[in-house]
Amino acid sequence: MNYLDSITKQSPWLLDAQQIEADIHLIRMQSFPLIYHEHTFLEHKFVDGVYMVTGPRQIGKSTLLKMFIKKHLTPNNHENFLYFNCDLLDNKQAIVEMVETYLEQFPSKKRRYLFLDEITAVKDSILAIKYLVDSGHDKNLTYVLTGSSSVNIKKTGEHLPGRRGKGIDFDYKPISFRSYLQLVYPDIDFDIPFNAPEKDFMAIKKTVNLSKALKTYLMTGGFPRVINEYYMNKAINDDVFTIYRSWITSEIAKADKREYIAKRILERCLFSLTSDVSYNAFAQDTGVGSHNTIYDYLNFFENAFVLSLIYNYDIHQQRVNYKKNKKIYFNDPFIYAVIDAWITGKPRQDYDYLTKNSSCSKIIENLIYNHLSYYFENIYFYRAQNEIDFIANNYCIEVKYQNSISTSDYNQLNKLKNNKIVITKQHYHKNKDILLLPVEYFLLCVDKL
Repeated sequence: MNYLDSITKQSPWLLDAQQIEADIHLIRMQSFPLIYHEHTFLEHKFVDGVYMVTGPRQIGKSTLLKMFIKKHLTPNNHENFLYFNCDLLDNKQAIVEMVETYLEQFPSKKRRYLFLDEITAVKDSILAIKYLVDSGHDKNLTYVLTGSSSVNIKKTGEHLPGRRGKGIDFDYKPISFRSYLQLVYPDIDFDIPFNAPEKDFMAIKKTVNLSKALKTYLMTGGFPRVINEYYMNKAINDDVFTIYRSWITSEIAKADKREYIAKRILERCLFSLTSDVSYNAFAQDTGVGSHNTIYDYLNFFENAFVLSLIYNYDIHQQRVNYKKNKKIYFNDPFIYAVIDAWITGKPRQDYDYLTKNSSCSKIIENLIYNHLSYYFENIYFYRAQNEIDFIANNYCIEVKYQNSISTSDYNQLNKLKNNKIVITKQHYHKNKDILLLPVEYFLLCVDKL
């Protein structure tokens, strides 16, 4: 491979700073009416080290890297920014040779940034980075590695002991409902303190149709491209569904998994959403083999950012029981929509599950998990005689997305000393023991927990 040619094709601004304006990722982004800025990454002060950016494919990681480059690139430093998609490289040796070619051909005494996109697609890529750092290629160098497999990128970090410098991890997720509202309504302040009076929430509700916005978000999820597609066309083109389904099927193929087994397992995930299940029950219901096969495939989907498993937490003994049943949630509403259309064969824009109370309440509970995952690293559930949907730090949260609510719906919470929240469809009530909040309210102020 002619590495210099490949480098300048992927990073043409190395030869001419103006070429950044012709970048395909930035041109596509600039065609969107709603542009999301991941400020944590874009405003970070990078130093010597190895940084990691994780997240599902099609979330916009490549665009994020290009946005950073454009923000900092000038006619005087344009040779200091390398972008390279490692999907094009065959092995770890190719990574080393490509990076060394760049460093030799574009020497600089200033800081250089090496954005190595989808590096986990290359087998043993960690050994390449380890070699480069050990060879002295770490002074005035910032490595930014991205990956679409949480386990692979995590292993990359774990196998660089003492070599990451001040490098940290960035977890790039679909945007939250609150961030979605800020994107669509940039002139409205959605910053509601968690214990704010109901009138503050009602003031926003009078300005924005939050119920309609939530329904739209349940269709688009938090993927910027999908949000813009719906914002511009009031519909989501079939091609967009195909792109995201292809992401899932390509990950299945690259992991040497069988698509028909993956589909059966995903179908069972749809059916059991919000219910606790065992690996053995999965194996029996799908007929795909042993519980080990189920574990392997669910672990794969979790690593590929498709879904998440949460575990049973014994409140009384204050410990996690990993052997008991698990609950499975999809990592974004649009991921659910793509899989539902793929598995059921329904029209891609059917969304009939949002019109049925029983299925819509499950989607809402899934959404509550998605939002909690932004703020809590460990989220569990509890089931004995009764169930508590989510336990996060000192919070116990029940989801009751229904037209009417009585105290009997959340009796199990009364026995606990934790902070207690009930997510409702429309009810707001506050007392010293339990806080009832409409779902939209909770999603706006959840970061104030």
